[in-house]
Amino acid sequence: MVDIPSNFIGDFKVGDNLVYNAAILRALCNHNGDGGLNKLVVVQVGAILEAALGQIIYRAQNFNREGVPNIAEVDRQGIEGKKIDKLNNIIDVMRKYGLLDELGVGIYDQLHTLRKFRNKVHIQDDNQDVPRDEAAAFTPARCAWSLELCAAVLVFLSRKFPRPADVAKYVEPLSIPDP
Repeated sequence: MVDIPSNFIGDFKVGDNLVYNAAILRALCNHNGDGGLNKLVVVQVGAILEAALGQIIYRAQNFNREGVPNIAEVDRQGIEGKKIDKLNNIIDVMRKYGLLDELGVGIYDQLHTLRKFRNKVHIQDDNQDVPRDEAAAFTPARCAWSLELCAAVLVFLSRKFPRPADVAKYVEPLSIPDP
């Protein structure tokens, strides 16, 4: 397990739900010996990262006095008035303001790839970037990749965008399975 401080979360209930969903992710991984739950792991990772990344946007939009460390005030104000509620939009706003640049040049493309696989929760949808054969789409390698991405992004958010120490411990740490 990787325990990640939840100090970047601004909305307690979202944080509480992230802790709950991290527990579900651990249970899925613990019972995924034959790879039969790979799809569910990838979908769960997508849900967790959408909520976690959304918290940075939420704080930029709502925490006017507190601000968000490592986001310039002019950028925070640019984000403040935008309606951003889908993972696609969250990723694009983060790219526009360079919020995840330190994770490497391909981070935004990786997140968009995860988003496309996460959206495969709709079995009937045909996405040319994701194999139609779900057994081919949700391989052990894809599952491990999604877990690695999840851990890397959550650790980064915790380090780069912490809340002030006096309010940073209201949500317990996120325990994510080792990739």
